Amino acid sequence: MKKSLNLFLLGFAALALCACGGTPSVNPDNSSDGTPADSSVGTQAEWVDYAKQTKLTHDYNGKEFLKDGIGEVTLVTKVDGDTAHFKQKTGDSGTIKGRYNCIDTPESTGMLEPWGHGASEYNGKLLKEAKHIVLSTDKADGQGAPALDSTGGRYLIYVWVTTEEHPVLDDFICVNLALCQEGWSKAKGTSGKEYADAFISASVQAQTKKLHVWSDEQDPDFNYADPVKVTLQDVIDGKDSKGLPYDWNGSKVTFDAYVAAVGPDQGACYVVRDFEKTKSDGTKYTQRYGMYIFTQYIVYSPLQVIGNELEISGTVSEYNGTLQLVDVSYSDYYHEDGDIKILSTGNEDKVQPLTGNAGKFASDEYINTVVSVDLVCTGGYATVNTATTSAYSFTLYCHDKNNPSEELNIRISDSISIKYPDTLTRIKDDIPFFKGEKSIAESTGKGTDTRKVEYISITGGLVKYVTSNGRTTYQVNLCKGTGLTLHMSEK
Repeated sequence: MKKSLNLFLLGFAALALCACGGTPSVNPDNSSDGTPADSSVGTQAEWVDYAKQTKLTHDYNGKEFLKDGIGEVTLVTKVDGDTAHFKQKTGDSGTIKGRYNCIDTPESTGMLEPWGHGASEYNGKLLKEAKHIVLSTDKADGQGAPALDSTGGRYLIYVWVTTEEHPVLDDFICVNLALCQEGWSKAKGTSGKEYADAFISASVQAQTKKLHVWSDEQDPDFNYADPVKVTLQDVIDGKDSKGLPYDWNGSKVTFDAYVAAVGPDQGACYVVRDFEKTKSDGTKYTQRYGMYIFTQYIVYSPLQVIGNELEISGTVSEYNGTLQLVDVSYSDYYHEDGDIKILSTGNEDKVQPLTGNAGKFASDEYINTVVSVDLVCTGGYATVNTATTSAYSFTLYCHDKNNPSEELNIRISDSISIKYPDTLTRIKDDIPFFKGEKSIAESTGKGTDTRKVEYISITGGLVKYVTSNGRTTYQVNLCKGTGLTLHMSEK
């Protein structure tokens, strides 16, 4: 959790808060789900609902966020307490990756901090229940094209929601401010911002009432326990040390594994280990188990070397139907208990990608292992990151090179640079050129290259994805650009 509250403004707002009058809209406190709750510090102080008092004053009708700095959107996905992805209701249909202005909630994805889970759930609740969502940029930054954050890949946004079917501007509340008011975040970076006074006052009030991040109590949703030494096999199979069923999701664990692939997220990697198992007839065989290590884009050097054997501690979590390990740590200079430990190096022979056909890998048995397979693409879609206008993510629908009945898809993150962006982005126009029906020149509308794509060779991590309608699909998640090769016909 980052501490950057302006102390001068905080003190000034505290005096203003003590002097303000009027009738409170909720008294004395709000609980995490937005309903009244008993105050642990007394009820003498008046509760002011700054989120309700602060109005959306800029008209969004007929406007687009990416051009005008304000516009109505639909939710793509909630990421955590202060990050979500959206798409415009009109205009450019690319992904808007948004970072909430004026707050900084505790981490709840690659890193875990107390109160982070609650902040993420509260943000998700407001977004899910909204009938309309409007994004705006800061008037102090100049109404118009929205500003980007320091990463250059996300927009700084205010998120406004309402549960009214046919709303007027006064019906909207600011999600950023509601999170601050409920104590899920301290006010941050408010200087010169359009709603600075409301954020500072809401933060002072939450501190006075010791809500969530301001609380003297421990977060009941945070795991303060030490990690348990287990095997990677036990975590994936869902068994404890006695072989009894156990759900490890949310548990802190320590296990040994080898780095098999680096990426696709910055700092992340796939780790694997082989285990000997016995069939019902007594026959012994080897099965490989794998896990994705997500680091919140922090680069830890031991995770970046393929063949490193590591002892890794972290928390098991689930993302899109697949287990991963988060909240890992490492320091080159100041080692602490629970940091990654390097057990041995140079074990590339133990992590060679598994090879086979699509039918073999469309199975839970190979989840999070690194595989190589030849596929024929029959369609898919590309989504541009609107903050960059050039970085595309791809989902390609594929079948096995030699057996069209065996399905296995490809996932390419917008963080990966690939050699064929012009070719791949043509799938937006539903041109099935991957089946060899159109030449490269015909598909891209460029040049005179008459070759056709016959099939794709891909190496990456195998993941399971559950669609919004509950259908389970299997995908090869490309880890780096060199893991993708298009095999062309001869000219």
